[in-house]
Formats: sequence, structure tokens, C-alpha cells
Amino acid sequence: MKKLYQFIFDYLRKRMPARNPRFPHLDQPLKVMIIYESDVLERNDAIKSIRQDLLKRQMDVTMWGYVEKKEITTLILPQSRILGTNDYTWWGKPTSDVITDLQAEHYDLMIDLTTHPLLPLRYLAMYADADFKVGLNLGEGLHDMLISLPDLTPEQGEEVQTEASWLYNQIMQYLTTIKSND
Repeated sequence: MKKLYQFIFDYLRKRMPARNPRFPHLDQPLKVMIIYESDVLERNDAIKSIRQDLLKRQMDVTMWGYVEKKEITTLILPQSRILGTNDYTWWGKPTSDVITDLQAEHYDLMIDLTTHPLLPLRYLAMYADADFKVGLNLGEGLHDMLISLPDLTPEQGEEVQTEASWLYNQIMQYLTTIKSND
């Protein structure tokens, strides 16, 4: 089944219109979207601290997460939403309501903190309406700027949230460095 889901995703990705990315200037107020892997308990402390950091930088932040379970306990809020398996069709594609909500807002910057190739989050990255998309290099060509993650072994005790924090720090370092060289 996973091969079929991947085939459908690849087909839809190839049919997406060509993008004309615009690099964000972090010294201006930006509208930022964060895509992340939620923990099972939906606490996401590391993601919330990332959101607080962006709010301190005078940015308007919206967060979209995904967790592999049917019943989501977190409320759907305008600035934060966690999706579950019920928000996707039998073919693995987001429901039309999710796509409509996702494309209702335009963002200056989309930060994809996904550290594993989860198809539901790759759909979010594909359908998000953002001027500039940045995320981990997972090989599908959805982002305008790619970051490589070092190989982590289970003995290192790295969890998804720690990897997301590391990835966020790398992304912000590159975005500020590139901006300073303009």
C-alpha cells in the first residue's frame, strides 16, 4: 500500500504549478507556518518553545502537526492544529477540508521541522501556500532550501523533538547568515 500512496503523492507533486520562491527577510514581520511531527500525547514542548522564539522575533506563527492516531485531543485553533489519520482519505491524501484550510492563508515562510519522511506531512508541505519553504532534505523537491541532518544512532537517545529543535536552530542560522550577506 505504501508504494501506491507514494505513487499518488509523486503524481500530484508533478502536477503542482512551478514555484517562484522569494527569500524572506527576517528583520521584517513575517507570517510563518511550522509543520512538525507531533508527539503521541500532543504536548510538543519543543515546538511550543520554537513558536515562542519566533513570536519574540515579531513573527505571526501558525503551527500544523501530525500524529499517527485517529482521535486528536488538541483543539483546532486558528494558530495551531494537529491532524490525525481521520484527516486523510483512504488514499493517503488530506481531505478537501484540510486542503481548503491549509491554502486559506498565505505565508512568507514555511519551516518544515519534519525529521522523518511522513507522507501526511509531505502533503502539508506540498499544499502550503508559502513564498519560501525550508526543511530537511528528504529528496522530494518540496522545499526551496534544504538542510541535511547528521546520522543519529539510537544510542545517542535523540528524540523527534530534539531533532526538530536542532533542525530549527540550523534553519534559523542559515536564514540569518544568508540575510546578513544580502
